[in-house]
Amino acid sequence: AVVSTQSTGHRGRISLLSELLELPYSRLLKKYHGKSEFHPEEESIGDVLSHLWQSVDLPQPSGGSVHVSLLPNPSHLEVANSVALGKVRAKHKDRRSAPYHGDMETSPLALLIHGDAAFVGQGVSLENAQMSRLPGYSTNGSIHLITNNMIGFTSEHGAQSSSFTAGDIGRMYDVPVISVNGNDIKAIYQAAVIAMSWRERFKEDVIVDLQCYRLYGHNQHDEPRFTNPLMYRVIDQLKPLQSHMTDALIECGAVPTDFASKVLEEQQEELTSAHKTCLEFTPEKMCFKNNWEGLTQAGSSLTTWDTSYSTGDLRAIGLKTVSFPDGFNHHPTLNRAHINKRTKMMETGEGIDWAMGEALAFGSLTMQGFSVRLSGEDVTRGTFSNRHNTLYDQETGKPFSPINHLAPSQVGRVEAVDSLLSEEGVVGFEYGYSLENPKTLVLWEAQFGDFFNPAQVIYDQFVLSGEAKWVLQSGLVSLLPHGYDGNGPDHTSARLERWLQLSDSKETSADGDNVNVQVVNLTTPAQYFHALRRQMVRPFRKPLVVMSPKALLRSPDAVSSIEEFGPGSVFKRVIGDEHMSGVKRVLICSGKHFYTLRNERTRLNDTSTAIIRIEELCPFPVAELQAELNKYPGAELYWAQEESRNGGAWSFVSTRVRNILGQELEYAGRSECPAAAVGISELHAEEVKSVLAQAFSHVHS
Repeated sequence: AVVSTQSTGHRGRISLLSELLELPYSRLLKKYHGKSEFHPEEESIGDVLSHLWQSVDLPQPSGGSVHVSLLPNPSHLEVANSVALGKVRAKHKDRRSAPYHGDMETSPLALLIHGDAAFVGQGVSLENAQMSRLPGYSTNGSIHLITNNMIGFTSEHGAQSSSFTAGDIGRMYDVPVISVNGNDIKAIYQAAVIAMSWRERFKEDVIVDLQCYRLYGHNQHDEPRFTNPLMYRVIDQLKPLQSHMTDALIECGAVPTDFASKVLEEQQEELTSAHKTCLEFTPEKMCFKNNWEGLTQAGSSLTTWDTSYSTGDLRAIGLKTVSFPDGFNHHPTLNRAHINKRTKMMETGEGIDWAMGEALAFGSLTMQGFSVRLSGEDVTRGTFSNRHNTLYDQETGKPFSPINHLAPSQVGRVEAVDSLLSEEGVVGFEYGYSLENPKTLVLWEAQFGDFFNPAQVIYDQFVLSGEAKWVLQSGLVSLLPHGYDGNGPDHTSARLERWLQLSDSKETSADGDNVNVQVVNLTTPAQYFHALRRQMVRPFRKPLVVMSPKALLRSPDAVSSIEEFGPGSVFKRVIGDEHMSGVKRVLICSGKHFYTLRNERTRLNDTSTAIIRIEELCPFPVAELQAELNKYPGAELYWAQEESRNGGAWSFVSTRVRNILGQELEYAGRSECPAAAVGISELHAEEVKSVLAQAFSHVHS
C-alpha cells in the first residue's frame, strides 16, 4: 500500500475530510451540535472542526489501497508541514528504506497543501525546504500543492508577496514549480502526473501552484470586494468549477445530463439522514492502532517503573562505546578526555558522568529492541564536546558510531543527526517522528536552553496540547541546557517557569501520570538514565522537558556509581538528605543549585541545614516531598533557586506546598529581573553571594 501523510490548512478541509477521507457525516454533525468528536473512552478536550484529523485506507480502482493520514492543523499556518515531514521520515525508517532510494512507487509520501499567503509569509516554509535535501531529514521528496487564491486574508496579492507567484520561493532551492489553471480539471490532472513523475525519478520536492480563487473571501461571511473590487468583478463572471466539470463529462458522454442534480440530491439525503441520527452516533476509536497498539492513556495516579538494567551488561555497553575498528584514526585528544575516562568508569563502576549515563540509556534501550533518534545543532559531538556519539576518522573523514555496534543481538539503532540551524522546523519534524513511531525514543537538544523559543508555536500547539486536543501521544524529549554560570542574559536559562506554567499540573490536589508534560531538573547521571528509560518502558507516552546541565557535565560532584543504574534502582522524584538531627532549616531546591548549596553548607561547617532535591517538578511529587518534610518537624522551610524570583520554579512550588501540604515556604534566590540573567560579571558574583546569604541566613546570623 502507498502511504501518504497530508497537511492542509482550513479552506476546504471539512470537504476533504468527509468526501475523500471518509470521515462520517454523523461525526462532523455531532461536533456541530457541540458534542465530542471522539469515542467516550478517549479522554479529550477536543478542537474546532477545521482542525480535525483522519487516518484511513482508501481502496484503489486498480486494486490495493492507499493509507492516508491527514494531520491535525492548528490555526498557526504552515507549522503542521514540519510535523508531516517528520512523520513520513519515520514511515521510511519503519520500512527500512533508508537512505530512501527504494521503490518510490510504494514509498511514503508527504503531500503538503499550502495557502498562498501562508506559504510565502511563514519562515518555517524555508526551514522545511532546507531540510528536504539533508541526509537526516530527507523524505525522498514531497509534493507541495499551493491553493493560490491571490488573496491573503483581505490583502491584495502585491501586499503579501515580493514574488510574482507564491511558488516562486521554491526556485531558491531549484525546486520545479508547475503553474496550472485551477478551473481546468484536465490540466490539474496533468500537473499531478508530472509532479508524481518528477518525485519518482529525482526523489526531490516539486511544487504545483494551483492558480484559483476564493469565492467568498476569507470565510463564508466575508466581503472580499471591500479590498479587492476589481479581481472579484472578474470572479463574479466565472462559471463555478463543478459546472465546468459537469459540462465536460456530459459533452463527452461519460454521464447523463441529470448526473449533477442526482448526485446533489443523493448527498442531501445522506446529510439529512446523518443529521437526524448524529446525536446517537458513537465515533469509532481513533487512537492506539497499528504502531500504537498495546499503548494506552496515562492514569490519574503516579506510578513507578523498573528502569534498571544489568550492571554487567551496562559495563559491556559502556566499553563498547569507546571501541573502534582496527585502523580507525580517532582524534588523539579523545584518548584522555573520552576513551580512557570511559574505560575507567566501566572498570571501576565509579565516577559515571552525564554523557556516560546517557550512552548507557541509549545503548540499553537498543539492546531491548527500541531505537533512538537524537537531533539538534552539534548533537553528535555535543555542544560542550561531551557526547561524541559519532567519531570521524582523522585521515579519511569517515564517521563511525560505536553505540550502533554493541553486539550481534542489538536490534535497535541510534540515529544522531546534526541539524540545520533551525528550531521551529526541526522540533516540528521530531514531534511528527514521535507521532509515528512510539518505539523510538525521539530527542531534540537545544544548543542552549533558551533557544527553544523560536519553536514555541510547536510546543504550544502540538507537543504540550496535542494529546488533550486530538488524543495523539508524543514521547518527545527536549534537552535544554540550563544554569546560571555568569554567561549573561542568553545561554543561561531554559525558562523553567514557562514549562511549568504550560503544564496542567493541579494547584490544589495531587497530580497523576496523566499530566500533559513532565518537567525534570536532575542532579545525577543515574537520574537522567532512569528518566530516559522510563520514557520507553511505560505503556504510554508523555513529552519530557529536561533542564539539562552545562557545568555539571564534567563536575566531579555530579557522578553516579554503576549500582545506581542496576537492579533495584528506579527514578526518584525527590531525593532527601542523609539522616540529620538538630535541623533548623530545610532548603528545598532543584537541579544544579543543589551542589552550590551543598558546597556552601560544607564551607560553613553547617550541620543545622537539610537539603531536599525535587528532581521532577511536574507532575508535582506531593507524597514524596511530604515524606521528606516529615523528617524535620518544626524546621523552617525555604525554597532555594538560582533563577530570578519571577522565573524558575518558585511560584509553582510554593503554591502547591501551601495549597496541598498546608505549609508556607520562604524564598531564597535572585530578585526579579526583566531578562533571564545579568550580563555584568560583578553583578553576577554579587547575586551569588546574596542567594547563598539568604539560604544560610540562620548560620550567618
